[in-house]
Amino acid sequence: MSLLRRPLYQRSEGVDEDRWRLAFDTETRRLFVEHEKKRGDFRGAGYAIETDEVELAEFLEQPSQGGHAREQLVRLLETLFAGDRDMSRPAAA
Repeated sequence: MSLLRRPLYQRSEGVDEDRWRLAFDTETRRLFVEHEKKRGDFRGAGYAIETDEVELAEFLEQPSQGGHAREQLVRLLETLFAGDRDMSRPAAA
């Protein structure tokens, strides 16, 4: 499995850290948000790193997910479609 990742947002609060990345699995062709959480004291025992994969639609729909990371993802998606404003209308059949 080969993952391509693009950072969206990072937050540090004391010893705790959160990172959100847009990820694309090149084998399965799956696009998702990766949320990495580091918790605890890194100098000794008692810290953990946990990574969750969140589907794009779920990440964008849930206000409790990501906050600033969600805003960054929306901005990134808007740049992808910036030149395609006319394509928001349905195509003629």
